[in-house]
Amino acid sequence: MGYDVEITRNPLFSRKPGPKITLDEWFDVIRRDPELKFFISADAADYGVDTALWTAHPNGEESASALWCFDGQIVAKYPDEPLIRKMVMLAARLDADVVGDNGEYYELDEGGALVSGEIETVPAFKEQQNLIRLGSILYGGGSAKCDVFLTRIQEASYDSTNKIVPTAFAMKLNYYSWYLGFITAINENRTKDGASLIQFGNAAERRARDIDFLIAYSEKHPDQTFYHAVCALVRHYKDNPAS
Repeated sequence: MGYDVEITRNPLFSRKPGPKITLDEWFDVIRRDPELKFFISADAADYGVDTALWTAHPNGEESASALWCFDGQIVAKYPDEPLIRKMVMLAARLDADVVGDNGEYYELDEGGALVSGEIETVPAFKEQQNLIRLGSILYGGGSAKCDVFLTRIQEASYDSTNKIVPTAFAMKLNYYSWYLGFITAINENRTKDGASLIQFGNAAERRARDIDFLIAYSEKHPDQTFYHAVCALVRHYKDNPAS
């Protein structure tokens, strides 16, 4: 435990939502930065290497300069201001944000000074801001990768006591229900904020069109989560209200 600051693209917290940061991306950053070096621990043979030390840290202590990759994020524990400044610079190379445990984000101003702000002031689209304020965590179908969604909706059938039910159709409805729950949450917050609600026309016709969109997005971005596909669909209707 302890206070962590993370370089992240987690769409629930970052202004630059995207896939998790991979070890390959992290290793590439380390290799290209002369101020970073790999830290090889005594357990490296069993657990691998995921940590770098910032050798240019003003106090020169290893414990104050460690950065490691965990679950798609670059983490520092109890970082001081110099290390957070360095993290902001690294985040720019990864197209990510630097976010603290309390939801604050960090960046550099025009003069290079470290500044921070509350997550509510992050200029993300309104639906994402509302979910962040609720402290939402991603569960269910939205947390699955798009390639998992595509696999699960492949044509197949299973025996029922009453009839043969196509699992592809059932899984499409399952994932679409997650999308509808997402829209419901957005509308709930819009009701509180007095904003216009997301409306549906012909439900069956729109459902088929929406599922086609989600499939097309997933085929193009198989490594992203289904949540990203849903957000893309919301943005599509936001940008094309007549569609």
